[in-house]
Amino acid sequence: MESSPQMVHERGGQEETPQPQPQAEPSGASAALAQEIAELWGEHLDSPGVGPEDDFFALGGNSLAGIKIIERVLQDHGVRLSVRDFYLAGTPTKVAELIEQGRAGT
Repeated sequence: MESSPQMVHERGGQEETPQPQPQAEPSGASAALAQEIAELWGEHLDSPGVGPEDDFFALGGNSLAGIKIIERVLQDHGVRLSVRDFYLAGTPTKVAELIEQGRAGT
């Protein structure tokens, strides 16, 4: 069973699980979000200069750092990512795409 990002509402409810959509070229907003996520990774992995295409595990990422990043994404963007989806995404760009999917409810 696959999991997908879910938008979390302030009242605590969740929307239906979004369905995957075909990937398009990242927009300017996507690139900015990917850079924001890369900076977040840099904070939690103690690795300044993380780029949007850098691999989480190649940077020394571990389960504790992953959980902390997932929690920050929920706090900052209101999107709940599953641990599985986060690890499979592997790069800030792909995590940014998951956040956008969660925001759009797709």
